[in-house]
Amino acid sequence: MKTLSPALIPLLLIVSTLSLLAGCATVTNQPQLTLQQHKLVGKIWDVKQQAFINRAAVIKKLQKTNYLLLGERHDNPVHHQHQAWFIRQLKNNQQEASVAFEMIDNVQAKQLAQQSISSAGQMIRTLNNTKTNWQYERRYQALFGEVIAAGYQINAANISRQQLMHMVMHNENKLPPAYQRMLNQAAFSKTQENKLQYEINQSHCNLLDDNSSKSMLLGQRLRDATMAHSLLKSQSAVSVLIAGLGHARNDLAVPVYIDSDKIMSVGFIEVEQHINEPAAYAKVWNTESLPFDIVWFTPQVKRKDMCEQIKQHFKNKATTSKQNL
Repeated sequence: MKTLSPALIPLLLIVSTLSLLAGCATVTNQPQLTLQQHKLVGKIWDVKQQAFINRAAVIKKLQKTNYLLLGERHDNPVHHQHQAWFIRQLKNNQQEASVAFEMIDNVQAKQLAQQSISSAGQMIRTLNNTKTNWQYERRYQALFGEVIAAGYQINAANISRQQLMHMVMHNENKLPPAYQRMLNQAAFSKTQENKLQYEINQSHCNLLDDNSSKSMLLGQRLRDATMAHSLLKSQSAVSVLIAGLGHARNDLAVPVYIDSDKIMSVGFIEVEQHINEPAAYAKVWNTESLPFDIVWFTPQVKRKDMCEQIKQHFKNKATTSKQNL
């Protein structure tokens, strides 16, 4: 079975591929954790210092942070537990904060704003008015409850599929001014573009044509800019982002759109069977150095072969197209 880099899952999910990939990491029952005895599980790695640190050191860093990015694998419950720990530390430190979720889009945010949300259950019922693959009850109920109990404002960090597709199809000439400014101010070099496009192609098992991968590149940048915009709009002392790992990386994602030296990007990274040194995980991300400020190593979730599912999707799509001719 081919293993895909966690940096690549998922990047941009559009049109029918959006529904497919968002569901690929799902499982019917509770996720099965593997490699729980790996030597790195539970260890926290400071990328700049190239050293392990303890939770007390993380809390100390947190007190100097204005933008906290918590990058997850969406189906890993350990990642959600660690995110809840960060929320509790902010509350214990009496730091005012707001929390933006990739799992909530701007349409859902308007529905939430019409209510006085007092529980995770109420929040999830409202979010479920929009059809998604996020599995809020199973994955995010406890985390939503933690944020609500802390009294922190919950914000949308995403835009609806329809709006994203519209912007991608009209390309950069007709982007909303705020997003166009952000893309211009954080213009990608050719190296960055090539790197991101390479990762998009890899994440789709090299089954995309050039036009599709280029559209996805723009779409990925738009989503990152949207998430950054949601953090910048917040008036709280600390703006927290809960999002996929790929959105939290320092070199290509949300941090490049935020002009601040008080960003802390945390990557919750699943351990690999034969990789026992933290620095060696940079190769998994196709980088010389891990693209986060802090890496917190966790057990791995046992998943199905994603490439086989994507290949079957494209095969079914091709068959349907022929039948419609």
